[in-house]
Amino acid sequence: MVAEITTKAQLKEYTSDPKKLTVIDFTASWCAPCQTIKPLFEGLAKENANANFLKVDLSEGTNELATEYSVTAMPTFIFLVGTEEKHRIRGANPPALKSTVIQYAQPASSGAFSGQGQTLSGKGASSSFAPTYNVSNSLTATWSKTSPQVKVLIVLCAAYVYFWLI
Repeated sequence: MVAEITTKAQLKEYTSDPKKLTVIDFTASWCAPCQTIKPLFEGLAKENANANFLKVDLSEGTNELATEYSVTAMPTFIFLVGTEEKHRIRGANPPALKSTVIQYAQPASSGAFSGQGQTLSGKGASSSFAPTYNVSNSLTATWSKTSPQVKVLIVLCAAYVYFWLI
């Protein structure tokens, strides 16, 4: 089920579990791409009952959540685990939406086969893998939060250096 929220207080109710995925869809009734991807989003919500799926309707203009998350395009999907933003998708991109939900949604534990497990070396399974950090997502997020004036300055400096090296 997709719940509609409008305030930070409502969001806080859904993000209290530090390990649970929350997907926020910033949408508007007049946005054609938003309406196109809406059935997929609702389907993913039904398939992934172990995650929170929320909708913020911006038809009447911006609100505190859109400002908090610097939403500049619709639809924008923000993926939170607990209160930490893990990923962001701008635009109606069904393959990216599906794969990101699969990546961050944790299946409900049945009790059997839960725990850390053991490898052949006798160490816990989680100790053999180093955490990965996606630099591309970090750079994209940083670039999207950069002010337009700074972006122009960076491009001009890069062009200046490029032409002096030729």
